[in-house]
Amino acid sequence: MTEQVKVPEIRFAGFTDPWEQRKLGELEKDATLYMGRGRVISAKDMSNTPGTFPVYSSSALDNGRMGAYGKYMFNQELITWSIDGGGAVFYRRKHRFSVTNVSGYIAVNPEKINCKFLAYAMSLAHSRIKFDYTVKAHPSVIRSLYTMGIPISLQEQQVIGSFFSRLDDLITLHQRKLELLQNIKKSLLDKMFV
Repeated sequence: MTEQVKVPEIRFAGFTDPWEQRKLGELEKDATLYMGRGRVISAKDMSNTPGTFPVYSSSALDNGRMGAYGKYMFNQELITWSIDGGGAVFYRRKHRFSVTNVSGYIAVNPEKINCKFLAYAMSLAHSRIKFDYTVKAHPSVIRSLYTMGIPISLQEQQVIGSFFSRLDDLITLHQRKLELLQNIKKSLLDKMFV
């Protein structure tokens, strides 16, 4: 059941519409989103069918990328996450890719919810729950486990999603600069100290 919730402490100017508290399962029932799991794709499968399409799995490393494949399952914007809970929630821009069976995925109805916004809301919900070998983030589990505040205004969702996406881009840029400086420092240390 949908209920109104208190609006966040910080909002972008011009937005005054209320927010709703929604479970993922409710959003699925009203056709706002569709949840599923990937399929089994082994290293042998990828070796037998080489290609350039990314395969995403449960790892949080390298954006969850496990390898590349000559086939793909999706060519759309999606959210993926690790079923075992040890990984992270990822926003996947529209491109050709596959998702393994140890990952869940969500496709959204873009007329009802912004995919980037939902990915950030899910990421926060995911970070607040401890997953282990007994509690896994299967779609059947998180349908009732993840409850999130969602703006009624699709435009507000888009603004929030874009804002956090830009912050992530900035973080990535600075991480690359940090890695470059660390490599330069290591190289100089190797060459200056004998």
